[in-house]
Amino acid sequence: MSHTYSLPHIYDIAFDFRDVPGECDFLLSVAEKHLTRKVASATELACGPGWHAQEMASRGIESVGLDLEPAMIEHAQGRTKAETSKARFVVGDMKSFALDNPVDLAYVLIASFAHLLTNDDIIAHFNAVADSLSEGGIYVISTAHPRDFYGDRSSDLPTQWTAARGDLTVTTEWGSSEDSFDPITEIDTVTITFDVTGPHGHERHQSREQLRRMSYQTFTALVALSGRFELVDAYGDFDLATPFTNDPDSGRFVPVLKKLR
Repeated sequence: MSHTYSLPHIYDIAFDFRDVPGECDFLLSVAEKHLTRKVASATELACGPGWHAQEMASRGIESVGLDLEPAMIEHAQGRTKAETSKARFVVGDMKSFALDNPVDLAYVLIASFAHLLTNDDIIAHFNAVADSLSEGGIYVISTAHPRDFYGDRSSDLPTQWTAARGDLTVTTEWGSSEDSFDPITEIDTVTITFDVTGPHGHERHQSREQLRRMSYQTFTALVALSGRFELVDAYGDFDLATPFTNDPDSGRFVPVLKKLR
């Protein structure tokens, strides 16, 4: 089925509610806490429209965004040109990418880390990230709180919302009654729906995504197995005052990894 409204543009509108400057404040604060120096360079993995990479660049940080989808990179480059940003965007697989120069900080946001479906994928990813970081570099991940897929959705994060920009309105629904979780593979099959209304009428973009879900213990075991990082902090949101716990205020899992070698 052909679509009039491009998915990168839809995605850009649907997730535009994020507090990008505030999240970048958090990322830089936790990185500089463990680097003990200012962040001079950073890469946003699975960057999508590249909001955070552009924000980092606006602060004088050498910034690279990487995404597997060429259409998303083209969209990010278009936004960068429009905003005269110095951020750079490249197509790449986060399991096997390489950067021209090492960076002080790497980060991956929303549910993107969960697209690494197997233990081998995750180890390959850790190796690629470690190879891209400077000595003692920091890697920050933001992903779902484990309780969200153990049957206790008490994180109070939205599963449906509407956003508008110009003449387009996008209603996003994350999940459906047909979704399933395989406890053997730890893979969650999630339905993501974008209902778009604009000057060319209404369109529905729907996909069934596979996302890896894992416990805190599995995550820490894979970090140790990689031998490339140590876990130095864990937060429950983009907030230095919110530790990773089972409290309702802890709505995400935001681990901070420091490169060992």
